[in-house]
Amino acid sequence: MSTDRILGEGYTAHRIDLGADEEGPLIATLVHRVPTGAGVVGPPGAEKPPILMMHGWSDYVFDRDLMEQLGHSGHDVWGLDLRKYGRSLLPGQTATAIDHLNRYDAEIGASLRIIGRERPPILLAHSTGGLIAALWAQRSPGTVRGIALNSPWLEMHLGPVTRSLAEAPVRLLADRLRQRPILPFGSDHYARTTHRDFGGPHDYDLTLKPAGGHRLPATTLSAIIDGQRRLAAAGPLSIPVLVLHSARSRIGPRFTEEMRRADSVLDIRSLAAAAARLGPEVRIEPVEGARHDVFLSDADARSSAVAILDDWLKTPSRSTSTMNAPDRTAEAGTPVPERRGKEKADERGSA
Repeated sequence: MSTDRILGEGYTAHRIDLGADEEGPLIATLVHRVPTGAGVVGPPGAEKPPILMMHGWSDYVFDRDLMEQLGHSGHDVWGLDLRKYGRSLLPGQTATAIDHLNRYDAEIGASLRIIGRERPPILLAHSTGGLIAALWAQRSPGTVRGIALNSPWLEMHLGPVTRSLAEAPVRLLADRLRQRPILPFGSDHYARTTHRDFGGPHDYDLTLKPAGGHRLPATTLSAIIDGQRRLAAAGPLSIPVLVLHSARSRIGPRFTEEMRRADSVLDIRSLAAAAARLGPEVRIEPVEGARHDVFLSDADARSSAVAILDDWLKTPSRSTSTMNAPDRTAEAGTPVPERRGKEKADERGSA
């Protein structure tokens, strides 16, 4: 491990080797806030659970303020940059490319082993990361205590009908285009509400999180739609779930000032409807004035989101399950299709 090049002192980066695919070596990067002692001392079960943060599509883990806040409240805080995202994107690779969301089981499973099998964490996941986290939790019971989802991309705009109509043609295009882009560059509307260069309050690396997003590979969109279908068809989650999202969506071809205090990326009605079906312990919280990433909102909305998260984390219905059972990364759910290249998770080495 080494000092994380993005978050700096007080944070380490662990390189997770994942074998290779047709574009070459694959890695993921697990970031860790170096504990200061609070929340990690005491008998097993007495400390607060670790938290593993997962980013969204065309994104990476960078919210140091949130990680510090969670750390100061007593949690051991980690963040995972998936393969071909952020710190894990290597030269010559197609950013965000994946052909099946189950492939991320390798880096999630490796991350949980590094955190510790006896310390199942809370997954705090944003957007597409929320979909990936929910699929993991559904397919790998006993590995996490709960999931907190920040505007998760659980469903397509306008709901299951849109997804059903899109799935077959997108899959056919993915078979033909593979990792070539399926859509034109996205708008910079969201970046205009968040990034300092566009008048927003936050700073992040625009090469790792471009203003209009990376080009969306055809295989990735097909994998997301497939993941949404599988999650909708799966049984309910038996762990506590928190879903945070904006109180309104404002999506359109032209930028408007209303987008600064709304979700300009996802349809919150479809999101909330899908979230309600996740299981019996789902708490859904619209956050007034929030953006797509509720924690990158203006100060008032961000404070509300943090307060809701903190309150939920204190709820006594946290699972006490552990990872002592064999890993389920290749068992439940839809098998991962065969493809060229060897992919084997290995948490040795550092970045």
